[in-house]
Amino acid sequence: MTMSTRTRTGAGDPLCPCCAFLPDDLFLPPMAVTEEEELSERSPSSRIAQTSASGSTTIETPTPQDALRAIKSDAEARRLVLVDTHTHPQLERNSGDLPAGDDDERGAAGIGKPFDDGHEQHGSSRSGSPEMITLVCSVSPHDWQSTLTYASEPSRYETTLPALGVHPWYLYPDLSPSYLSDLEHLLKQHPQAIVGEIGLCKVAKFVRNYPAELGGKQGALELQRTVFWDQFRLASRLRRPVSVHCVQRHGVLTKLFKEIMQEAVKVRKEWRKKQKESALSTESGDRGGDEPRILDAYPTAVAMHSYTGTAHHVKELLEFEERLHKEEGSGVATRHPMFYFGFSHAVNVAMCSSDKSRLQNIEAIRAVPTNRLLAESDVHCTADVEAGTAGAIAYLAAASGHTVLEMADITAKNGIEFLHSV
Repeated sequence: MTMSTRTRTGAGDPLCPCCAFLPDDLFLPPMAVTEEEELSERSPSSRIAQTSASGSTTIETPTPQDALRAIKSDAEARRLVLVDTHTHPQLERNSGDLPAGDDDERGAAGIGKPFDDGHEQHGSSRSGSPEMITLVCSVSPHDWQSTLTYASEPSRYETTLPALGVHPWYLYPDLSPSYLSDLEHLLKQHPQAIVGEIGLCKVAKFVRNYPAELGGKQGALELQRTVFWDQFRLASRLRRPVSVHCVQRHGVLTKLFKEIMQEAVKVRKEWRKKQKESALSTESGDRGGDEPRILDAYPTAVAMHSYTGTAHHVKELLEFEERLHKEEGSGVATRHPMFYFGFSHAVNVAMCSSDKSRLQNIEAIRAVPTNRLLAESDVHCTADVEAGTAGAIAYLAAASGHTVLEMADITAKNGIEFLHSV
């Protein structure tokens, strides 16, 4: 990759990832392989997705390791870009340190085991390997600085973007009262950083153990809602995308989105009333100022991370987005997706082991329009980023009926559009 001219904040300081992210000469993937190509002419990675029909309710999903090996064979033939829109390699945890999931299950899935082919795994552009673009997501104020430092490393600063936020697992007992102002300060220092990982999670450990004198479980869930609301509004005000964690709270989340719209409609209505009164009371009729936009009450884009909602929940969010545009009066030609849906092998396969949950995930993937699908590694160490992303791509390909190469191009294009929605 050709490196652009960048500046440093001082001698010896790390390069700011916000100033260096995605050089102007970045390759954008072409259209996917045409359907007319015969299976016998497809590359090994293309054949992985052919193990199941798109209409099947059960699929064969390769391990992340096998998916990466197959993708590497295609990277020999052309410049291939993989975009990972949610990962935590700054934590540098091995599989035994992960906060959730069964180690044996994750090991069998190929997560937590470095992909060793004799090369550096992340931040390189070597022959025969895909080029990685990653969104490195923090989980609490304790790793905001390490997230920024990781994304600023010389080996990866042009293709890595940081996300800063407070994960719904890490709200108690250590969250500082100044967290929101601290977060805003850092986001303003890094104008291309997005907000994340934020969200709502009914199964967070602290929810079960939250002190009774603070409201017990209900008090914990209300704390989550408040912290999520505050960060979501901050992202809206600063015009940043967000990466949202949501587990067993999809109905609550949709209700919250609707409440935000109702408030925005009310603000606009009051503005119009004041402008009308002002116009009647002055000869000039000068309305002054811009009418509040309802869409500005939301972040520029919302990525639903490692999505575990149902197909019904997908349709609810898409219908809500349509309603937002209708209320705003925005034309179809000017629209860009608000809601994206990310899926990972680490969560959607390795941690969803029951037939019911896996079927639910497959149906959800098939309910998502192709231009909103994102691939996420959701891993916790640098060595797993490539394989984790490849595993997510192969999983999406198998569930949707695309080839792996097609899905790599689809998720790369979608991921770049999401990251560029700042």
